[in-house]
Order: sequence, then C-alpha cells, then structure tokens
Amino acid sequence: MPVSSFSRAATIAALITVTSAATFAQKMPSKLSPIPTSTSVQTVDDPSFGGMPAIDLAVPTGWKMEGKMFQAPCTFIPSPVFREYSPDGLLEFRAMPVFGWADYPNQKNPTLTGCLPFKTKLTAADFLQKYVELIPGGVHVVGPMPVDSWFSEHAQQIAQGSAGTSGGPMQAQVTADTAALRIETMNGTFLIEQRLRVQLQCAVRNSPQLQPYLRGFNCWARVDVVRAPKGKLDALVAFVDQHQMIKNMTRPEWQSALMQRQQQQGEEQMAALRRQAAAASAMLKAQHDQFMETMQRNHEAFMAQQESSFRSSMNNANNAMNARSTAASDWVDYSLDRQTVMTQDGQLAKVSSTPTHVWSSTQGNDTYYYGTSDTNANPNGVLPGNWSEDQKVHGNGQPY
Repeated sequence: MPVSSFSRAATIAALITVTSAATFAQKMPSKLSPIPTSTSVQTVDDPSFGGMPAIDLAVPTGWKMEGKMFQAPCTFIPSPVFREYSPDGLLEFRAMPVFGWADYPNQKNPTLTGCLPFKTKLTAADFLQKYVELIPGGVHVVGPMPVDSWFSEHAQQIAQGSAGTSGGPMQAQVTADTAALRIETMNGTFLIEQRLRVQLQCAVRNSPQLQPYLRGFNCWARVDVVRAPKGKLDALVAFVDQHQMIKNMTRPEWQSALMQRQQQQGEEQMAALRRQAAAASAMLKAQHDQFMETMQRNHEAFMAQQESSFRSSMNNANNAMNARSTAASDWVDYSLDRQTVMTQDGQLAKVSSTPTHVWSSTQGNDTYYYGTSDTNANPNGVLPGNWSEDQKVHGNGQPY
C-alpha cells in the first residue's frame, strides 16, 4: 500500500527489556502474535482543531494504534484514518481514508473538488473490485466474504441520519450498500490474507422543483482492512466483528466544535479551514493520486496482469527468497520505526530506529538493550551488567 500517513514516534526509552520473543517474526513463525481476546480504548485526535481529542476507538489489548481525523477530498465531514497492529506488525486492522465522487452535470464550477473520476453510482462490490487495483506487487482475489448483519445495519442507520427529515426538495434520497472481499498478497516469504470491507453511500437529489444545477448525486466509500498471515485471517475477522471495532465514540467537545465550524460562513473562514486541511491531505496525496490514475486503466487487463504477477511471485519465491526477504524485512523495520541488531552471540533483536549505537547485556533469562546516538557513550560501569555493542544488520539478519 502507499506510504504511511502517520508521523513516527520521536522518543526512545534509554533501557528496553527484550526477551527471546523479540526475534524477528519471519524467522520464527511459531512466535507470531496470538489473536487478541480483549480490547482497550485509545483516542484519535483532530489536527485541524489543534490536536483536540475527537473519537475513542476499541483497540486490541497490547496492540499499538496510529491515527488522525482527516477530511478527504470530495467529502463533507472528517473521519478517522487509523492503523491498529500487533507487536510484530503482522496482524492489523486499518481504516482507510474516505473516497468520494459526485456528478452534478449542470454545475459549471463544482463545489466539491478532488473527486474520483466516476460519473455513475457504484455497488459496494464493484467499488472493491476497483480498489484492489491500488495494491502493488501482485494480488490474488480469492472471492467475496460475508458481511456481518450489524455492519449492514450500521450503514443503513448512517444513511437514514444523513437523509434528514426536512421533506423539502433539497432532501436527498440516501442509499447504503456493503460488501467484503478476500484477497491474498505476498509479504517477503509470508502469504498474507486480507479482508477488504466497504461501506458505500450515495445521496441523490433529482426533484423537479430544484434548479438544474442542484440536481445530481454524491457518493462516498470507506474501506477497512483486516490482514493476517495465512490461516489466521478468519479468527482475526471474527474478533474484529465481534467487538464492532469499526465503530467509534465521538467526544462531545469535538462534536460541538465541528458543528460550530460547519456553521461558519465566508470565504476568509473557509480559506483558513482549507489551509488546516492541507497539512493532513498531504499525508495521503500520493495514495489519492495513485488511485485516480489507476482508475483510468483497463480494469480487466489490469486484473489479469495482477493475477499473473501473483502466480509468478509464488513460483519464483524459493529462488528469490534471500533477495526478497532482505528488502521486505528492511521495509517492515522502516514501517515500524525499528532496526535489527545482532548481539555478540548471534541473536537478533528489534529495537527503535532512533539510536545509532545499540548495546546489549544478558542477565538471567532477559536481554537488555541500551540505545544511544553518542559515539563515545559506553554503558559499562554506568548500568548493571556486562555490555557489548551490537552489530546493525538487515531485518532478516543478513549483514550489510
């Protein structure tokens, strides 16, 4: 997928306790993170309100979460864009930015900008077929997956709320649709299964009482992704759906601030809001631009090429394993803001990417790590134990 939308953590603990379970997951599949059994609450803030807490999310206990509120192009309100992931980074639940498109054929200067190049409404299943074109490196589409009844009901409730009760000619006819798709991709030597699920809504205004330039439709689609190594997807999907993790609890203070902002009038206020949104939109500009460009290609030809790429990747995996795993492992380290080091006795460990020098000391059954960017620093005589400086290696243990 495109590059992450979230900034890296800027701090590092001086002393990090790491046990043998910290060894890189690709070398020890038996040590992969288990399917979670409970959730905790974490908060997503809104940078356009100076970092105000906006919503509370259910996050699996022990997992990490990165997220921000983001108002995507061609949409009216911000929504949470987040990534929740297990300590080894191989189990993940992600909510993507909202994608919007609209068609008001009689408008000379459309009020909505940055829309996808669609001129018709789509079903949720059709949108997912187009969405998979975003995913580089070869995709195998396994087929549709069932959608939980609560998710479909939740989409209908949102549609009913969006329609309003004014009854006038401006009241839109709002429809909701949902779909899910199982795909397979490669991550180094791992076969990764993913569930892509989408909620799609369209609002149509076609009353003959409206001026022609007000007649048309606008649609939006929100995709969430569950990913896990082969054989673990169904269990993780069951957990995500059981806890209805796509839902969120809105903070009243943020909701009130949002309503006040939406009521503001005037070009000066709107220009200020666009400047605030520009910083957030830059984080996802590459993904949005890629999506719009890819949509212009011939869909069936592209899917055939993707299937061929996937099969070729599977057939050549053994011959290319060392080269592929080295690059993939370095990318995983980069994505998780970490680096791989080898101790004096040949053990691998994952530590923060911030320090340029890492020392280790084994005491009992635990190995402790000390990170620093000071070339003259030496923990011997300062911290308990005997310390040796570790060698930085590729994510899969290969030397530089």
